[in-house]
Amino acid sequence: MKIKNEKPPIYEDILQAGMAPTDGAIYAYGNTIYNPSGKELPPDLIIHEETHCRQQGDNPDAWWGRYLDDQYFRINQECEAYAYQFKFICNHVKDRNQRDKILHNMAQILSSPTYGSVIGAQTAYKMIKNKSKTKI
Repeated sequence: MKIKNEKPPIYEDILQAGMAPTDGAIYAYGNTIYNPSGKELPPDLIIHEETHCRQQGDNPDAWWGRYLDDQYFRINQECEAYAYQFKFICNHVKDRNQRDKILHNMAQILSSPTYGSVIGAQTAYKMIKNKSKTKI
């Protein structure tokens, strides 16, 4: 997996789809993680993006096309990536309160304009928790 400190080739398509990525957003396209901010990526975020690389398979253009056109597909794909990320975190963070706080933060992001404000935070929380098959 390569990491490039630049915007992904589909960045303008992301904006045109009505998504509002933050300045710190990172993207997976094919076997590359695009990190425009150049900030160091923690291992849990790399796990998240590696999930997207697996989801894309051999055809990142088709995956991104569906991701941008179908908001429910987008949420499903992100939920899976957040679930793997959360599972990784739970293997390293033992404090239940801290885990819950992290999961709430993930749910806030998944329900935000970053992904098109498609679902509410409580729904996002439940989806990530259930998909991760972890206990808080």
